[in-house]
Amino acid sequence: MKKTTTEIYTSFHIDKTEVAIEVQAVQEVVNFPERIIPMPMAPEFLMGVFNLRGTIIPIINLKNLLHYPECSVNANQKVAIIEIESAKVGLVFDSTSEILRVTEDKISIFGYVAEHSHKVIKGAIKLDEGSRILQILDTTALISIENIPQIIDQQKITANQKKDSRHDQRHKCISFRVKDVRMAIEIAQIYEIVKVPEIKQSSIQNDIFLGIINLRGRTIPVVSFSRVLKMKEIEDFGDIEDQRIIILKINTELIGLMVDSVECINSYYSDDIMAVPLLTKDRVAMFKGCINLPGEGEIFLLSQEHILSHHEILEVTEGHSKIYQNAVENQVLKARTIESYISFRLDHLFGISIKDVKEIINYTDDILSAPGMPHYVKGMLNLRSQLITIIDTRCLYKMKENESETNESKVLIFEKEGERFGLVVDSLESILSIDQDKKFKVPTLLTQNVQNQFQDDIKEIVSVKLDEKEGALIILNIGSVTERIKSLKSA
Repeated sequence: MKKTTTEIYTSFHIDKTEVAIEVQAVQEVVNFPERIIPMPMAPEFLMGVFNLRGTIIPIINLKNLLHYPECSVNANQKVAIIEIESAKVGLVFDSTSEILRVTEDKISIFGYVAEHSHKVIKGAIKLDEGSRILQILDTTALISIENIPQIIDQQKITANQKKDSRHDQRHKCISFRVKDVRMAIEIAQIYEIVKVPEIKQSSIQNDIFLGIINLRGRTIPVVSFSRVLKMKEIEDFGDIEDQRIIILKINTELIGLMVDSVECINSYYSDDIMAVPLLTKDRVAMFKGCINLPGEGEIFLLSQEHILSHHEILEVTEGHSKIYQNAVENQVLKARTIESYISFRLDHLFGISIKDVKEIINYTDDILSAPGMPHYVKGMLNLRSQLITIIDTRCLYKMKENESETNESKVLIFEKEGERFGLVVDSLESILSIDQDKKFKVPTLLTQNVQNQFQDDIKEIVSVKLDEKEGALIILNIGSVTERIKSLKSA
């Protein structure tokens, strides 16, 4: 007598359809996530990704994938986490059913004449003399949808990074938005961030190209990041006042990315980066991973050198003599000393060297006050198990109190001799890059009141162009600021 093989399945409901998956492929079943992170360039059936205990999981709407007429989802649904070859994917079901032990004579495997990447039903199970039929989901086909074998490689890389990366220094990144997607680029990879000036038309024809801008005598091509990500046009949403152009230096060229808004400067360790499972073949190398920032949530970390392809860079920089200076001028530009500053508001426009700023966070009410603190100290902030002394900058310099402190206020964190301080500022403006060989110092006579108020804490005051108008940037000397704080504390 031939021995009958038994296979174990777990069953789920999709609308009125019952489906089955091999039980060994199902890692767990979880509630529908409270927060789903939208993914750019995602196929329609991919709802986004979510963070499951430090692992980024893509979540698939099976109704959409299987072409159901009604594809809506709700918080009462369940998500089955399936794992094949170390890659994890979440599948949305209406409800769970039961565990089934099925003999091979009850299983029918389908054969397809034509290949199709979305043929994920590989067979059927017939129970109760054919009155109950379950469709079998092909988990291998699910994992290979739109070709995502890079997930396994990313997980291996991430695992290796986690071994010794706590000995690594914290990295800094600037977060920004395009529509409802939050992303970040390492601060060292950003040349400058500017408000949107007049964008002029150019003879270059390209789907992602918006035009050119003039940045202190240099012409820079600007591309729409929403078009790069194949999202709705950036001009159709968001407040134009919030829009910014992030200037990147790719190879030897400067290229601007138009984004909806720039948010914060944050820091992270290498092992904070979680692998991003991408259900797309486009711009895979652009995504370094996903980082979870305290109070901010998950943000996609991008690799600036892979945002545009080599072909796209050539297209937007075509006609080099028309758009850029000649080779001699470029060599002179490269030889100049460029210093970058974080600019912020405290009645006037101030700047601190980007090298002095450890990170920038949103102002929070979670500041612990303690008796005996100097009048200019707001309190202590526990930031990732490290206490930061939060300084009321306006109080420190005897400025009038700012009534809107909790709206746009930021905290600039810096470190001196092992102690960390946070300066509360009214708002973060941008990153400004200043040519040290060509900077123009504002005459002391015009800034005497500011000089008297801040004394030796001012390193210099230089002229900058903002919104096509000349203005003054007051550059602070962090060493002097720290000494002022310490001297007042000991007084």
